[in-house]
Amino acid sequence: KIIEAIITDANKGGVMVKIVSTIGFLPVSQLSPEHYPRVPGGDKNRILEILKSYIGQKFEVKIIDTDENEDKLIVSEKGAWEETQKDVINRYKVGQIVEGVVTAVTDFGIFVEFDKLEGLIHISEIAWTLVENPKTLFKIGDKVKVKIIEIKDGKISLSMKALKNNPWKEAEKKYKKDQVVSGVVIKFNKHGALASIEEGVAGLVHISDFGTEEKLREKLELGKTYNFKINIFDPKEQKMALSFVESK
Repeated sequence: KIIEAIITDANKGGVMVKIVSTIGFLPVSQLSPEHYPRVPGGDKNRILEILKSYIGQKFEVKIIDTDENEDKLIVSEKGAWEETQKDVINRYKVGQIVEGVVTAVTDFGIFVEFDKLEGLIHISEIAWTLVENPKTLFKIGDKVKVKIIEIKDGKISLSMKALKNNPWKEAEKKYKKDQVVSGVVIKFNKHGALASIEEGVAGLVHISDFGTEEKLREKLELGKTYNFKINIFDPKEQKMALSFVESK
């Protein structure tokens, strides 16, 4: 049952609520998308400021846990929100393309609102090319076109790269195992170096080819172009392994 609760106090873990004459607790994790405090860096003091700004407001909630012996009452605004959004969510299907507005940008992706619903574009679904920091590409209020790729348990997953042609399909026609190609080193990680063969198609040059990270960085420089031999090429799995070809 959805009931009305008045916010009476706040702490870093959530807000205290009053339902008729009973005091309950609404954890931060159970706030609706509208009220969830998305703070860059997770600054706890800033989160507390936002939670305190809700004092005196009325939220619609559902009771999710209660224990009379311990005087415990836990409520969820997210649960109530999901209940009211069911009819709206049911209007949408996987594969549908919608336009929305960016409501939050995080390290792991972007939240987009459309038709009072909110979905997440995971960092891996932003583009076919490597995206390391979504904050350099988007800001709150940006209008974006997205494709719905999953609707599950009231959560909506979105994609921007699904609106573009998969570059690996074209790559399948052009490249094959043992072929020598040129590529630009775009990133170093614990496994080695990532080299971009073309936009959206990259392969890993494994550190084992060099022995140590130091030797790898001696041979390869970020942003520079080198020749590589394709050792593994699996376009369906979007996987490519490369080895460095010494210039003569």
